[in-house]
Amino acid sequence: MTWIRKISAAMLAAAAVSVLALAAAGCGSERPVAATRQAPTAATAFEAFSQASELPVARVPVVAQAPKVDAVADEVYKQATPLQLGFITGGNAKPTASTTVWAVSTADELYMLIRCGTSDPDMLLADVQQHDGQVWQDDCVELFIDPTNERTADYMHIMINSIGTTAESKGPVGGLDPSWNPDFRVKAAVGKKEWTVELAIPFSELTGAKGKVNRVWAVNISRMAYLIDGDEDTAWSPIGTTASHTPERFGVFWLDAGNVDNVK
Repeated sequence: MTWIRKISAAMLAAAAVSVLALAAAGCGSERPVAATRQAPTAATAFEAFSQASELPVARVPVVAQAPKVDAVADEVYKQATPLQLGFITGGNAKPTASTTVWAVSTADELYMLIRCGTSDPDMLLADVQQHDGQVWQDDCVELFIDPTNERTADYMHIMINSIGTTAESKGPVGGLDPSWNPDFRVKAAVGKKEWTVELAIPFSELTGAKGKVNRVWAVNISRMAYLIDGDEDTAWSPIGTTASHTPERFGVFWLDAGNVDNVK
């Protein structure tokens, strides 16, 4: 029976090792759970991107209900961070004519509300009534949109005056093509102390690919205000000169609706 005694001895030794191990770990205590690395949330990813950017960055939230395009600030715009325009050439001076922009989206469309302060609405220049006319000669707002964030001359340019006349153009490199006529909705209205523009434009009109939306866009919003005491050319992302068509200095829109990761 020697072999039985040897096996029993081995079993007792193994049991002793187990008891000693339990005693060292604390008998009856729970074993520590290994830490798991959490994937960054959309909020933390945006914060990290925003902090690393040298240009202004705005997050465009997705709203459950689309705003009505009527130049009135619907409740959904409260979900967006208001963007303030400063002098296009930079500096800390505050413009006389304030301009605030809100941007939200649904899964399919980009919405923007632009409120332009004015001390005398009756003095607004609003002579251009023809589509694709020289809208820049009126009091107007301008949108510069590059949904690729490549920052070449291949971007979209939309101008809107206070009576809702629009002019649109886009690249290719070497000149903007005014034959681009996107299918979008615009409403402008003049109040007692401001004039307001609201627009809705399908992502597919900007990207050319239905269902695909980049997360990061190069965007700028500017305003020309013709005032008695002097004209004011302002922009969300200061260019450093009066040359608005400077894509390398456009700001950045981070779209929560973006489903293509082009974050650099």
